[in-house]
Parts: sequence; C-alpha cells; structure tokens
Amino acid sequence: MKNKQREAELLRYIENIRDEEGYAVVDVCLDGETLYDPLSLKGQKDLNGEIYDYIEAQTNLIPANIPLRIRFHGDFPEEEQNEIKQMMHRHYTMKSFDISWDLMANFRKMLLLALFGAAVLAVYLYLALTSQNALMTEILSIVGSFSLWEAANALLLERPGLRRDHRNNQQSLNQRIEFISGETASR
Repeated sequence: MKNKQREAELLRYIENIRDEEGYAVVDVCLDGETLYDPLSLKGQKDLNGEIYDYIEAQTNLIPANIPLRIRFHGDFPEEEQNEIKQMMHRHYTMKSFDISWDLMANFRKMLLLALFGAAVLAVYLYLALTSQNALMTEILSIVGSFSLWEAANALLLERPGLRRDHRNNQQSLNQRIEFISGETASR
C-alpha cells in the first residue's frame, strides 16, 4: 500500500513540474549567487558546481524520457546567456565522455573476467578428470567461479546503473535553457 502511495506522490510531483509543452521545468534563482566556479579560469570558465548539483538534485527523479527546461532567473546580457549555455553543454558533454569510458571499461572487465573464468574452469575440469591433486583443482574451481561471478556482477549490477546514468546525462545534455529577467522572476 505504501508503495502505491509513494508512486502516486511521485507522479503528482512530476505532473506539477511539467509545463504545457511536456517539459519538466526547473527554476534556478541566480540573484546573489556566485555564478562562476572561483577556481576556473577565463578560457575554461565554468559555472559554480552548486548550480549543477541543484539542477541534478531537482531532476534526479524525473524519468529520462521527459525533456527538461532549465529556467535561470536573473538579469544576464545575451552574450553571457550564450556563454552559460555553452558552459552547461560542455559540462554535460564531458560527463557523457566519462560515462562512456566507464561503460567501455565495464565491458572490458566483464569480457576479460568471463574469458578468464571460463578458461580456468576448463583447466579445472581437465585436471579434475585426469589428476589426483584435489587441492589444486578446488583452487581452480574457486578462482574460475569467482571470475565468472564478477563478470556477472559487472553485467547485471554495474552496467544497468551506468546505462541509467548515461540516459539521465543525455536528458541533461538535451535540456532547453531559458533566462527570465529579474523583474519577472518570483521567489
């Protein structure tokens, strides 16, 4: 019963933040906030990490198939608006590369562990049938089984999470960014 209530509450939340075009809207008030990361330099200027953290916290529950609209409230000249859009696009593009590399590393790990585990178990079976060294065959059995177990873990547990992260990042990469001047912004 509680699960159905929680699910209904989540659906109400998603419907409340969606606009008439179907976008999930996240309003970000930038008045009085440090807009740029103080550690970033002019050529590699980036937004303050707290802005990305806030947006990700607000969009975490939104399914990846629902498009996002991020509305920044504050007065920004058009040139700065374009810079902010480029910074956000670069941020999510770099994050996409990172997730892609993690997916490739996960695949290599899964493949190598599966091949290694299968080879060790093949040697185990051969030795179990032809040798009297029970200790060695049991060690090979454990090593082969553990390798296959870790390959299954990479496939069944790690990979779905990485794919979910990839879909969520694609949602952020494709988000629509708008600016609302301070006069029309309301807290």
